[in-house]
Amino acid sequence: MPKLAKTKVNKFRKRLLQVLEELGGKLEHMEESILKGDGEISPDEVDEFGSDAYSTEFQIGLLENEEEIRRETLEALQRCDAGTYGVCERCEKLIPERRLEVLPWARYCVACQKAVEEGEE
Repeated sequence: MPKLAKTKVNKFRKRLLQVLEELGGKLEHMEESILKGDGEISPDEVDEFGSDAYSTEFQIGLLENEEEIRRETLEALQRCDAGTYGVCERCEKLIPERRLEVLPWARYCVACQKAVEEGEE
């Protein structure tokens, strides 16, 4: 199985840690906003969206997306420690660095990601 060079893994590890740090404050703020029920949507935007309920659902969806990114980031850090970071979990080829620069938590190359999304396991 191919491996990403240690220097590159360390570069991406730093980026992953940066993502976690950014998400930490963002998630806390989003949770507080949802719990308070005040949201960050102005009254004009509520009219545009139709209701406060929609606004809350929308915010919960955003929170769930951010939490998923946090989980994926933590798992990517585990792959760094295990020596498997940057290797596609499906075809075991190196994930292109350009993909990792955009999605440092990526676990699949583009072709395998597409196959997974289409249900081809």
